[in-house]
Amino acid sequence: MRTLTASICGMGFLIYGIAATGQVAAPAQPTPQVQATPVTGSAQMEHGAAVYSGKCATCHGENLQGSFNAQALSGNTFQSQWQSRTVAELFGTISETMPLTSPGSLSREDALAVLAFILQRNGAPERPQALTAGSPAAVGEVLSGKANPSAPAVMGVPDQIGGRYGSNGPREILNITDRSGIGLDAAAQMHLKQLSSPLDRVTPVTDAMLRDPSPADWLMWRRTYNAWGYSPLNQINRGNVKNLKVAWTWGLNSTGFTEFTPLVHDGILYVWNYGETVQALDARNGNLLWQFHHDIPASYHRDVFYRTKRALAIGGDKLIFPTTDMHIIALDTKTGKVVWNVATDDYLKSHRVFNGGPLVVNNKVIMGASGCAPGNSACFVAAYSLDSGKEVWRFNTIAQPGEPGDETWNNVPADKRWGGSVWIPPSYDHELNLLYVGVGSPFPWSSIDRGTYNPAGGGTHGDSLYIESTLALNPDTGKLVWYHQYLPNDTYDQDYAFERVIAPVEWQGKQRKAVLTAGKPGVIEAVDAASGQWLFGRDPGAQNIFTFDPKTGVKTLLPPVLPQGVRRCPSNNGARNYLAGSYDPNTNRYYLSINDVCTGKGGDSPDRMVGLDLKSKEFTMDIKSHVMQSSAKLTTAGGLLFSASADRYFRAFDDRDGKVLWETRVQDVPNAFPITYMVDGKQYIAMIAGNPGLIGSSTVRASAEYMRPEPTSVLWVWQLP
Repeated sequence: MRTLTASICGMGFLIYGIAATGQVAAPAQPTPQVQATPVTGSAQMEHGAAVYSGKCATCHGENLQGSFNAQALSGNTFQSQWQSRTVAELFGTISETMPLTSPGSLSREDALAVLAFILQRNGAPERPQALTAGSPAAVGEVLSGKANPSAPAVMGVPDQIGGRYGSNGPREILNITDRSGIGLDAAAQMHLKQLSSPLDRVTPVTDAMLRDPSPADWLMWRRTYNAWGYSPLNQINRGNVKNLKVAWTWGLNSTGFTEFTPLVHDGILYVWNYGETVQALDARNGNLLWQFHHDIPASYHRDVFYRTKRALAIGGDKLIFPTTDMHIIALDTKTGKVVWNVATDDYLKSHRVFNGGPLVVNNKVIMGASGCAPGNSACFVAAYSLDSGKEVWRFNTIAQPGEPGDETWNNVPADKRWGGSVWIPPSYDHELNLLYVGVGSPFPWSSIDRGTYNPAGGGTHGDSLYIESTLALNPDTGKLVWYHQYLPNDTYDQDYAFERVIAPVEWQGKQRKAVLTAGKPGVIEAVDAASGQWLFGRDPGAQNIFTFDPKTGVKTLLPPVLPQGVRRCPSNNGARNYLAGSYDPNTNRYYLSINDVCTGKGGDSPDRMVGLDLKSKEFTMDIKSHVMQSSAKLTTAGGLLFSASADRYFRAFDDRDGKVLWETRVQDVPNAFPITYMVDGKQYIAMIAGNPGLIGSSTVRASAEYMRPEPTSVLWVWQLP
C-alpha cells in the first residue's frame, strides 16, 4: 500500500470557521524533542515560542500574521473574537482541536505554552506564574493586565490531553483490483456476477425524475430541489419505528471529517469516503459493487477541513463528483468508469476548493467554490455541461471591478476581496426557473481589517456584495435575477450559506412561495421566491449581533470593536451551522436545531430543537436538551423526525410533539445527513456517523461528560424486521 505523508500545520484554530490546513510534502523529519515546560511564566512563554515556531508558524506565520491557509493570531481580528471569552476556552480550543489531523495530540505543557506565547504576543504583561489549565479569566482582561491568567481552574475544562481523538494519520484507501482476474473459480465467478446484478437495473436519471423523484430514491443532497429534507415514505412510522434494527453497516475512511449525504437510485447507494474515494453499494445489504479513487496531487496545499464533502449529484447516467483540487468528474453510474474529468481551476494559484456539493439542473452541473481566503481569488458559482463538463457560465460571489456590486467594496482592490464561499448545494424552483445560491462570509471577517468599515460616502458602499446573501440566478444563463443580503458588511463571520428551503408561507392573508434560511445567528428569515422581497424573520434568541425591523428586515449591527463588557453571540461556529433543517408539509413546520451555549440563557439545557409553524410564524415545537444535536434533520410521511446528538444517540421523534419513539447508540458522534429510501418494497433509514470535525467537535465540547471513543466512520442502515 502506498503511504501519503503530510506536513501538518499544527494550529488550525477551528473556532474561526475557516481552518488552517496542512501541506502534503516530502516525508516529515523527526520532531525535535522539546524540554518539559518550566514552572515560571517567562520560561513557559519561551517554551511556547519554540513550540509555535516548530509546529504552528508554517501556517500562521512567524509573527502570527496569518497566511492564505490560516487566520492571524494577533491584532484586531484575533482580539475581537476572543476578548470576551475565557482563557479556559482558548486553551480548550488549542488542546482539543489541534493539530487538525490529529486533534488532542499536543501535550498539556505544549498547549499551555503556546497559549502563553499567543497571549504575550497580543500584549499581555509578563507574570511570574505560569498559566494553568482552565483559567476563568477573560482573554481581554488578561491582555489589559486586569486579570490573572493563573487563577483557579474552571470545573469541566480539559486538564489532561490525549485519548479522546486517537492518532490516525492520513492514509490512502486501496482501490479494488479487477476481481475477475484474481483466481476466482467458476462458481465464485458466477456468484460475483449475481452480486453485481443490481447494477443491471440502474436507469438514467431524467430532468423529469429530478423534478419529481421517486419516493424510493434519494437523488440529491436534500432529496428534492426545494431542499425540504423530507420523504413521502411511510412504511416506517410512529407505530412501528420502535422495532427498527440494523440492516447492515459499511466502514468508511476515518482519517478525515465525515459530513456526507449518501445518494440512492434504483437500489444502488453511492457514498463518498474521505480521501476522494467514491463507492457504489447494494442498498439492500451493503455489498460493494464498484469503487473509484481520485488522487490528490502531492502539491495540494490544504488539508482535512477543506477535504470534506457534503454531497454528490446524479444526472442522466452520470454520478457527479467534485474534488477538493477543483476537478469535476462524471462517473458512469453502473461501472464507476470516468465519462469526463474537467479541471475547473488552478487551485495552486486560487486556493479555492470544492467541498460543498453539486446540483444537476436542465442538463447542467451547478457547483460553487469555497475556502476562498487570501490567495488572489474570490469564490464563484458556475454551470458545466452535463454532457461534456464544459463551463457554460460563471458568477462571481464577490463582486469584481466593473461588475454590479463593485461599488459596495469601498475601493478595496480586487486581489484583496476574499470569501463568498458556497459551502452547500443550491436549491432550485422549476416553475420560476431560478437557482437559489447561499453565499457565506467575507475574509478577513473583520470589516476594519477588510477595509469596508465606515466606507467613503457611507450608505451601502461597504456592504461587500454578495456576502451573506441569497442569489436568485437563471440556471441557463447565470444571470442574476435578484439577490437579498441578510447581513451587509458582516464583521463576525456569520455565514448565511446554508440550506435554502422553498416552501409555502402565509403572509398578510395570502399564500406566498418563499425561500427560508437561517445563518449562524439562527434567525429564520423568509423572502419571496419570485422577487426576493423580505417577508418575515423569527429569532429564537441565541444571538445579540443585531436587531432587525420586523417590517423590512433591515438590521442594526453591533460594531466590529465591541463595547466594554459585551460578549457577542454566537461565536464563529454559530447558533447553527451547515447541518440542515427539514420542512414537513404535514405539520407545516420547519425543524432546526439551535445551539444557545453562548448566551447562557438556556442554563443546563442550551440545545433547542425548534419547529417553526409557517402559518402562525410561531415556534410550536421547542425541545430543550443538555446534549447538543449534532446531525441534520430528516422528516417523513410516517410522522417522524430523525436527529442525532453528541452523546452518540440517533433518535426518531414524533413530529407533532417531539416525543422520543426510538433511539439507538452508534459508534461515534454523527455529524452528517440522515436519509431514507426503499428497495424491493422495504424502507430503510441510513446515516453516517464518525469523525465529526469542526461542528461536531464543538457539540461534544458543550457536553464534555460524554467522552468520545477512538475515531471511526461508519455508514449505518436500519430496517424493520
